[in-house]
Amino acid sequence: MKKKTLVLAGALAAVGTGGWVAWKRQAPWQAPLPEGIIRDIGGARLHYIDEGAGPPVILVHGFAGSTFSWRHVIPDLAKEHRVIALDLPGFGFSDRSAELDYSQRAQAERVVALLDALRIERATIIGHSMGGAIAERLAAAYPERVERLVLVAAVNAGAAPERRRGVLAGPMFALAGIAQRSPRAMYALGGRALPRMLHDPAFATEDVVRGYIDPLLLPGTAAAVRAMARAGMDERPADLSAIRAPTLVISGASDRALPPADGEVLAAAIPGAAHVIIPEAGHLVAEERPAAFLEEVLAFLYESAPA
Repeated sequence: MKKKTLVLAGALAAVGTGGWVAWKRQAPWQAPLPEGIIRDIGGARLHYIDEGAGPPVILVHGFAGSTFSWRHVIPDLAKEHRVIALDLPGFGFSDRSAELDYSQRAQAERVVALLDALRIERATIIGHSMGGAIAERLAAAYPERVERLVLVAAVNAGAAPERRRGVLAGPMFALAGIAQRSPRAMYALGGRALPRMLHDPAFATEDVVRGYIDPLLLPGTAAAVRAMARAGMDERPADLSAIRAPTLVISGASDRALPPADGEVLAAAIPGAAHVIIPEAGHLVAEERPAAFLEEVLAFLYESAPA
């Protein structure tokens, strides 16, 4: 586990001379504009996108992600589902107050508050990476609200705190430090880190890097990330055996941060969970292999639930 931690932390912390030179000539940073709705939900201002009609599907991004992370899969999911992708507080266009509770438990409760505000009784929850851990806690604490659960390259919320600390704390503190510098430093960081999250580094184009980095440059991100890191240090493990929803765990075959072996452990901890591995995919499965991701997810959404 220590080796995996160093890979992820090193990816986010490495800002080399080559990356700096590659990005120093790019256009200056401009504050991006939200594409969705911003509302006061559960004591925080949340930004979310609400598209389509049909059975509701909630998309919960991972650490340093946003609604941008789901852009390739929202249109197809929204053909027959109501798709709500939210920005967790601390990221995207949502609240960044340092006084907020950024624990996974609190984030899960905010997702439930969003369901309440939208008058959604039950929904499929899809969580990626850190968002997967939040989805796990939601499904364990509020089983009546979760129709199905999809965990994509997900952090194991049932793991001991020291294991979660290794996966998330290093990248969190690295981001908090870099974010206080300059857009160029952040673009250099993204240019170095994102390719390491992918099977094929060619997917980390300038537009993709800026899509992930630009929201992180909004004021307050560094303070929110520090608060998030502190909140996650000693958070108690979730009881994954309490999850009752049919569950699909998806791993990227080339994921160095949370490899398929971790997905197998996670699936084994959730009653009846299935585990699939998508080939030629790194940690950002929906970014790199959206068609394969959709094939697995849609098949899972339409299969009959076990008795």
